[in-house]
Amino acid sequence: MTTMAGLDWLAENQVAPLIDTLLVQLLKEKPADPISFMQSKLENMKLAAGVRRVSAHVENQLRSQLRRVRSTAIAPQGAVAQDDEDLTQANFDIECLKGTPYQSPLLGRHQFFDDLPKVVYNCFAPGGVAPQPLLMESAGPHSQLHFDPPRTVIGLVSCGGLCPGLNDVTRAVTLLATEVYGVRKVIGFKYGWMGLMDEGIGEAFELTPSVVRDINRFGGSFLGSSRGRPVHKHGEEMVDNLVRLGVNIVFALGGDGTLKGASQLYDVIKKRGVDIAVIGIPKTIDNDVCYVQKTFGYETACNEAVVALKAAQSEARSHKHGIGLVKLMGRHSGFVAAQAAVAFGGAHIVLIPENEISLDTICNLVRERFKKRKYCVIVVAEGFGENLMASEGGTDASGNKKLGDIGMFLNSALTKWLKANYEESTVKYIDPSYMVRACPAVTQDAAFCLQLANYAVHEAMRGSTNCLIGYWNNTFTAVPISLCVSKRKFVNLEGDLWRAVREITVSMKDRNRRASAGPAPLL
Repeated sequence: MTTMAGLDWLAENQVAPLIDTLLVQLLKEKPADPISFMQSKLENMKLAAGVRRVSAHVENQLRSQLRRVRSTAIAPQGAVAQDDEDLTQANFDIECLKGTPYQSPLLGRHQFFDDLPKVVYNCFAPGGVAPQPLLMESAGPHSQLHFDPPRTVIGLVSCGGLCPGLNDVTRAVTLLATEVYGVRKVIGFKYGWMGLMDEGIGEAFELTPSVVRDINRFGGSFLGSSRGRPVHKHGEEMVDNLVRLGVNIVFALGGDGTLKGASQLYDVIKKRGVDIAVIGIPKTIDNDVCYVQKTFGYETACNEAVVALKAAQSEARSHKHGIGLVKLMGRHSGFVAAQAAVAFGGAHIVLIPENEISLDTICNLVRERFKKRKYCVIVVAEGFGENLMASEGGTDASGNKKLGDIGMFLNSALTKWLKANYEESTVKYIDPSYMVRACPAVTQDAAFCLQLANYAVHEAMRGSTNCLIGYWNNTFTAVPISLCVSKRKFVNLEGDLWRAVREITVSMKDRNRRASAGPAPLL
């Protein structure tokens, strides 16, 4: 076997088993430097194939697998995670505040969850062998409450970027708390964590049914939002203001960073012995919160993204050798790009952070598409392409690494490639990011927001704290925040969602239709 033939053979036919072998060795030996360890193992293994250097494609596949090692468990709907060996039942235990219980005003109106029914977390049986079940706690109303409703004050804060459904959640929390539980007051804190600090506490305002009556009809955040103001630096100041206002429950609406902040706020509260519950309501259109099947705003984002994809298709197919390029949200995980592509059904190349491929491979896929039709629709998640371009450097106000603009990069790179290879060509680039996240929630998402908010109020009134309200196996759950922020959820490249992507894009179609052309690049 020649060197080039060996490279092709390894890259295109033996990537998966090769990496599986490497991962087994990695998890078995747990080296201090896993990257160097796997590179060394790969170097030894590839010699048998007659390859002098690892192809960029193999390296990208390796990086994707390594990224997935940092996640956990296989979640429904094509999410990935990895190794659950260190998980125990204690990881799923919810902390509850102690004290004299009060009778719920919902008695006679609800089925209560006092017997604490559980949701099976690890619902898959690898190799046909069922693992020891790990159980998640169902969220729901309880007959005995920790907080006395007429004396209870609730505070809401929304942090991070905008997301469809924020106003739905704010409205639903307010209505259930005031009109059903009859709490004393609901307070809205303006502009994220700043609203709990001295500089922003003066803008706090009361949320009443009349105030929130129709806010769900609009996008954006009625409470306002902001980044920065790290809780670990200002936690004492925030708790001082919460105590001064008599707040008993804090609901934090946000993604990974906000949830970490909520947990840090809880740490200060616990240290000071203050009777305040902290509940997270996960908000991210990226849908990347681990141990949560889906987050609010995700379905709306996918729905709006399809509108952009339809526009890109119309532009691309109106030109000879036209490319419609759409950049969607997805800093670390490509759920929106993948789900929107499947829902649209007309995307030809889908690029997500979990599956880094080279620019040459992208161009080759476009060329393959042009052999069938003279246009191509490409979907790219914002976090794709770290290996293709230099980082902007630094972090934003929330501590997130600043990303280069992969959309602009691909727009420029593909334009140059087209001009060098085709007499007539064009790239039409669409970035609908802010339109996607600033719109009102679609019907199904809005209903999900209401249920999520209601379950959050039920758990908070019970006295649950330092937890978030999630959704797992089609059931609303209460999950410790510390567990959910310990890892990130990624698209499973061997799961149902990515399989559906591959079945509608260039690589899978070409592999099935043109066997004589050899295996297509992995996508």
